[in-house]
Amino acid sequence: MTVTTPPLIETRTAASSARNLSLGMRPSSDRAETLQLWAKLEQRIGHLGLPCSVDWTEAWLNAYGDLVPHSFLLARDTETCTLQGICLICEGVEQKDGPIRIRTLHVGPAGEPEADSVCVEYNRLLVAPEFEAAFAGLIVEHLESRSGIDQWNIDGIATSKLAAFHQHESDLKLRIEPAYGFNFAKAKADKTNVLTQFKSATRRKVKRSLEAWSDLSVEWAGTLNEAVDAFNEMVELHQARWNSVGKPGSYGSRRFTAFHEELLSKLVPQGRMAFVRVRSGEDTIGIVQLFIEHRRALLYQCGWSIVDKTRSPGVVVDYLAMEECLKQGLDAYDFLAFATQHKRHLANMSTDIVWAKKQHPRLKFVVVDQARRIRNWLRERKLKPDE
Repeated sequence: MTVTTPPLIETRTAASSARNLSLGMRPSSDRAETLQLWAKLEQRIGHLGLPCSVDWTEAWLNAYGDLVPHSFLLARDTETCTLQGICLICEGVEQKDGPIRIRTLHVGPAGEPEADSVCVEYNRLLVAPEFEAAFAGLIVEHLESRSGIDQWNIDGIATSKLAAFHQHESDLKLRIEPAYGFNFAKAKADKTNVLTQFKSATRRKVKRSLEAWSDLSVEWAGTLNEAVDAFNEMVELHQARWNSVGKPGSYGSRRFTAFHEELLSKLVPQGRMAFVRVRSGEDTIGIVQLFIEHRRALLYQCGWSIVDKTRSPGVVVDYLAMEECLKQGLDAYDFLAFATQHKRHLANMSTDIVWAKKQHPRLKFVVVDQARRIRNWLRERKLKPDE
């Protein structure tokens, strides 16, 4: 099928390596044609990361595109008219700063309501590396030119990729979250397992947890049928666990579930998603959902048994999943952002993931910031001993 390229709505230029980029915006109605261009660009420059891939973007748009207003930015080399970069710009829905509603823009697949949020991590631009800084600069100009916006966001981006934006806009507020993980390099070099690489206290904890379960087995669900079966059971375990403490659970959201069902159908056949199921006899202890990116396993979601929490099912499942990833020849196991004691103890490395935002001058932000300062001052006073 021949794709007709519609005219770009706006154009800006930026220099990169002695060449210029022109920036154009396409509306959401051009989704089909734009995703075809997205796929061709990704095929040419390679898979840079899941959140900027055409598979992730299409699945996200199918789940959230009717809810979250969006458009596309395309950057072309002005000398050759070759497409060099592309990204999604979304208008936030039901976004808040504290108790106050705000109008936001988001770089990449984000901006959905909190109850439906995918919580993108390792977000980045799909752009030829030599044009990354120039493309980021044009995106910043575009975001700054949009009227009626209180704040624009770059959600869940690695610190190394934030630099391209930071050089064009230094006035960014940053929330930094460590992403703990385990690098298998030493275990591979020593031809040993993950357990031997832990600190002594963690080794003892893991051993005690393993001994509490009998007849343990581990399954790598890497085919589509296996993955569908594992996903469905993981959802049941996840929902049961969170519902038991009065929480809705991630899969209480129809959109969130639909997004992952489509993503599963796309990524599992490519070897970019897998599930690990851990059993004790015939009973499932837990299941983890892994994205596979650059030979790293990214732990995105999980479901654990709530039958007996005293036997640390989470520790057992994560540890055995790590060992299975080592056996599968992967290089690292990444717990992603939002650290817990559990993650820190099983890790031997960490990286930072950043949520960046640029706030425009608004009275509402002054009021919220002042309220936070008063709240923090009161908390500090309360914690101080009587003088």
